[in-house]
Amino acid sequence: MSEFDKYALDYNQMHAENVKSSGYEPAFFDEYKVKEIYRVLSAENRADKPMSILNFGCGIGKSEPFLVQYFTKADVLGCDVSAESINIARQNNQGLERARFEHFEEGKSLPFNDVFDIIFIANVFHHIPRKFHKEILADLRSRLASDGSVFMFEHNPLNPLTVHTVNHCPFDADAVLLNPFYSVTLFRSAGFTEVKRKFTLFFPSLFGVLRRFEPLLSWLPLGAQYYIRAGKRQQPSRRLN
Repeated sequence: MSEFDKYALDYNQMHAENVKSSGYEPAFFDEYKVKEIYRVLSAENRADKPMSILNFGCGIGKSEPFLVQYFTKADVLGCDVSAESINIARQNNQGLERARFEHFEEGKSLPFNDVFDIIFIANVFHHIPRKFHKEILADLRSRLASDGSVFMFEHNPLNPLTVHTVNHCPFDADAVLLNPFYSVTLFRSAGFTEVKRKFTLFFPSLFGVLRRFEPLLSWLPLGAQYYIRAGKRQQPSRRLN
């Protein structure tokens, strides 16, 4: 039984209570991550092409409607170690085209052989003991297309308001936040290349009009969250003279 099985039914309510001080509804946080990936891939003329997306640690399936909405030619697979969460995800997304959900056993490799263009990880790794981080990322790398990308979003422990929010969240009781510098090193150690880090969520809803400027602040380690984007392209070898 996964730790998150006991939170699955009440997850939405607890999340809403936990983020109340931000002025945003929980769905805002689900959509903003998908919108950010879409913004990045649109700049590369990739967002509207056929693709496969894995949502690793999908929980109760709150991101899938946005993934299908923004990526109109994508097939989406959500997976999670919480069987109860997967059951709820299927119920909540009945009739949602191009999305499916699969349970997998904690501590085991993913039980499917799909290769994905995008792997999406939203606030998952702070629930996973660090001794397993590299192994899991290496497994995910093996499921990534040669020109694909992983986008991993995490809470920023350098932001005191984020730390306060996490410390008062019931389903984050086991959370060990990932320092953004640790995350970059982790991805590189797992064999990823083109590892980039961006900080996000600088403004509460009261100053939401300023969110359009957040891409200009993505270098500043004060955002409430950050994300890592990484690929698996082989780096060109250097010629020795």
